[in-house]
Amino acid sequence: MDHSALQSRLERYQRLLTVSQILNSTLNLKELLEQIVHAAKDLTYTEATSILLVDPQTGDLFFEAASGSQSDAVKRESVPPDSVAGWVVRHGQAQIITDVSQDHRFSKKTDENTGFHTRSLLTVPMKVKDRVIGVVEAVNRIGDTPFNEEDVEVLTILSAEAAIAIENARLFQQSDLISEMVHELRTPLTSIVAYSELLLRHGLPAEQINSFIETIHQEANRLSKMTNDFLDLSRLQSGRTPLALSSVDIAELARDVIGLLTPQAAERGVRIDSQFSARPITISGDRERLRQVLVNLTGNAIKYNRPDGSIEIKIEPQADRIKIEVSDTGKGIPEKDLPHIFEKFFRVPDSEGYAQGTGLGLSIVKQIIEAHNSEIEVRSTPDVGTSFSFTLKAAG
Repeated sequence: MDHSALQSRLERYQRLLTVSQILNSTLNLKELLEQIVHAAKDLTYTEATSILLVDPQTGDLFFEAASGSQSDAVKRESVPPDSVAGWVVRHGQAQIITDVSQDHRFSKKTDENTGFHTRSLLTVPMKVKDRVIGVVEAVNRIGDTPFNEEDVEVLTILSAEAAIAIENARLFQQSDLISEMVHELRTPLTSIVAYSELLLRHGLPAEQINSFIETIHQEANRLSKMTNDFLDLSRLQSGRTPLALSSVDIAELARDVIGLLTPQAAERGVRIDSQFSARPITISGDRERLRQVLVNLTGNAIKYNRPDGSIEIKIEPQADRIKIEVSDTGKGIPEKDLPHIFEKFFRVPDSEGYAQGTGLGLSIVKQIIEAHNSEIEVRSTPDVGTSFSFTLKAAG
């Protein structure tokens, strides 16, 4: 090996060491995956890279992160077991495909979705204690020079570091959520135990007994909803619930939600208005998950609204995306609380007693919107109202 080649190799391994230190500095899974794909691209001198992870519940393989301008198009896309990545997961061995057109395992589906043209491919397994949790793929070495054993070695070392970092992030995510959940469960459980003990006493008036039973019933329902919301959020955060993507008429879906919640709004004297076309407005998304988002946002707008207030659901086409906005004329959210409203179990302090909830609804909404490769925004003015908005990719 000549001096320049040796120097280049040393620099490559120095960058790998730096990357390894960076990967161990975060426990945010989304941020971690982005760091891994960009590091892999830099270290392998390739046009694009991606990470695919095995669903721990089903064993299915999904794209979780990718570099490039069309990366959002592949996230959460499933990959068949007979693909190159599927083969690497089953066998735990790296694969170099010099010409993907000559390999029957290569599927053109991802290229068709992104407009990218894959020519060559390097795929290595990510292992934790001999268990393959996914793969890292490097696509098209710049200059179309073939992948070599040094590329395999460098990407294998990165993948080993990445696998450990991903597992640590997952464990932290689960333990953090469980710790918060246990803390929140104590309040309704304490109420149920306390009122149950009171009911065991003799000589209580019938009216008081009925009041205690009603409180126990309310707290038990709250406990049940909290548990269901917790499980839902846990599945969303872990990626175990892939989106069922299809073409969705978001206007028709919004009309369904308005019809569902209008009786609830009428009880509080709240009016629900719509501002969107009667014609179909089609987006690409998961219908049931987006229904969950609209029900949650509209339900909150009803609960936190003022008597005789109003809600507006607005849908506005914008180039290749559709903007959805749910606004109300309610209490509003204090500026100091706005940064925290999507946090798990957070409820605006002065809303206690005004409206009951698990404190998980907006966290679930945020996870669903982010799974659709978007961001949810909130604007609020105390005593004026609150507006939540997000955009979705138009179908076409």
